[in-house]
Amino acid sequence: MELSSQKSHKLPLALALLALILLGAGSLYLTWHNLRQMHQTVFEHMLLSARSIARGLDIQLVEGARRMRPPGPHNRRMPNELLPDARELFREMVAQGDLLYIALYGPDHKPMLVVEQDQDEKPVYTPPSGLFNMITKMRESSTPVMIKGKAALLYGTVGQPVLQRLYGHQKHRRGFMPPPDKETYLLLGLSAEKHLRQFNQYRRAALLQTGYIFLAGFVLWLLAVAYFQRREQGKKLTRLERFQANLLDNMPDGLLTISPQGAILAANGSAHTLLQSPADEVLVGKNWNDFSYESLQDFRRGNVVWEHVRMGGKNLELIFFPYFESLKEQRTMIIIRDRTDIADLEEDLYEARRLASIGSLAAGVAHEIRNPLSSLRGFAQLFADKFKDEQPYATYATTMLTEADRLNRVVTDLLYLSKPHELNPESMGLHELCETMQTLMGFDLEHKGTSLQTELNTDAVYADPDGIRQVLLNLLVNSLDAVPEQNGEITIMAEATEHGVWISVCDNGPGMPEDIRKHALEPFFTDKPKGTGLGLAIVNTIMRGHNGRVTISGPDLPGTLPEPLGGTCVKLFFPAAQDEGNEQ
Repeated sequence: MELSSQKSHKLPLALALLALILLGAGSLYLTWHNLRQMHQTVFEHMLLSARSIARGLDIQLVEGARRMRPPGPHNRRMPNELLPDARELFREMVAQGDLLYIALYGPDHKPMLVVEQDQDEKPVYTPPSGLFNMITKMRESSTPVMIKGKAALLYGTVGQPVLQRLYGHQKHRRGFMPPPDKETYLLLGLSAEKHLRQFNQYRRAALLQTGYIFLAGFVLWLLAVAYFQRREQGKKLTRLERFQANLLDNMPDGLLTISPQGAILAANGSAHTLLQSPADEVLVGKNWNDFSYESLQDFRRGNVVWEHVRMGGKNLELIFFPYFESLKEQRTMIIIRDRTDIADLEEDLYEARRLASIGSLAAGVAHEIRNPLSSLRGFAQLFADKFKDEQPYATYATTMLTEADRLNRVVTDLLYLSKPHELNPESMGLHELCETMQTLMGFDLEHKGTSLQTELNTDAVYADPDGIRQVLLNLLVNSLDAVPEQNGEITIMAEATEHGVWISVCDNGPGMPEDIRKHALEPFFTDKPKGTGLGLAIVNTIMRGHNGRVTISGPDLPGTLPEPLGGTCVKLFFPAAQDEGNEQ
């Protein structure tokens, strides 16, 4: 999701950057094109001005030459008489400031008259050598040059034929046309400073405009980047807020925010459940001090306070710690944890440790008792045989033998509890097992007038053969003690589920009270006058060895069997071989 979000905002940014590049490239091209056109326009304007000046200058030179011609047909004036007038004319033109250079060149490409701005003695500027060839070929030519460090347009054109007189040529007998290969050249150096100044101003304005467009586009792209980053951060913040809201609403611990006066400012759903608030009431607005609870234990570490309390039959852990929404506003946050199950586990652990200590002690005592018990039983057997015909000694000896056997069974059970046998589960048939139980308990059932029924919906169970026999035997003995005389009923039922097999041993006795059922699986706990309290404890130990469990009466659990007889029903769960330990 994060990668997709990044791609979603990178694409617009890439498009915006591409648009900025295209805008910049287009702006640069348009600026370059406009500057080029402007430069061409300036050049053409200067060329047009140079042409006009050259044409006017050429006309003035021709008119001056004609005015200086004598009236007679055979009279003539010398060329040196025309040069002062031409020089004065050139100086007047240069003095106006638009021209930096005016020159007349003869057919031999040598200067005859050169006038420059700020000219001291000799002319400084020399035109390019190939210029005259271009003029001869094209009748005119122009090129940008530098004259005395100033930009100028050098324009050259072919002079009028009459200007040949300035070079001392005789007029042609048919007119004033010189020989075809003899031409004069008029060169003008037009100052480009004024034109270039306008062009530079335009170029500066165009570059500034282009730079402004670039800057505006770059700023817009930065704004787009900031916008998409801000939008992405907004999405992340929204997702984080939604995640935090879901986390607070679904976390198992309660969370309260308390003002300095004790008012509840915020509460999540678990807080309502743990504080047992009615469904139509909300905690926000109530005062924390109005809740009453029994404090069991509390301690402080810095600014954090832990307190174990009992409230409404639950063991709760309250954690108080301050937090600041601002520098001046302090509030208190309370985390509420349900420790009821943990407290029960701690109590069970304590009980298990106590029973383990008792079991270790009992195992040691059992080992010490078994050897002298064997000797006592041997003597009791001897006395029973010796005094079998003498009363009351025969009765005493028989009683001693019976009690020794009972004590031996207790010792055997104690040794089993202290060190259970290793179980080897295997698949076995329930019908054959129930027939075995019927054979073992047949005399006792017949003596008390009790019937043993079976309702087996499955025949296979995965269990240790000796272990399951001992479990069923102990349960049948307990049921036989509980059922009434002559009308007793005991039923063994079996039902297969997805995860294993449930076996129930039910009777029609008076049932087991709740206070006794809660402790029935503990060692040495019994309500029988002559019971040892080890039968159901052994059953529980064997079932734990199968990774199963034992339940006694109470409401039916999912997958268990009903209780049709109305008395006590002990239910055993044996897991299947492939998912042993996964109870339904």
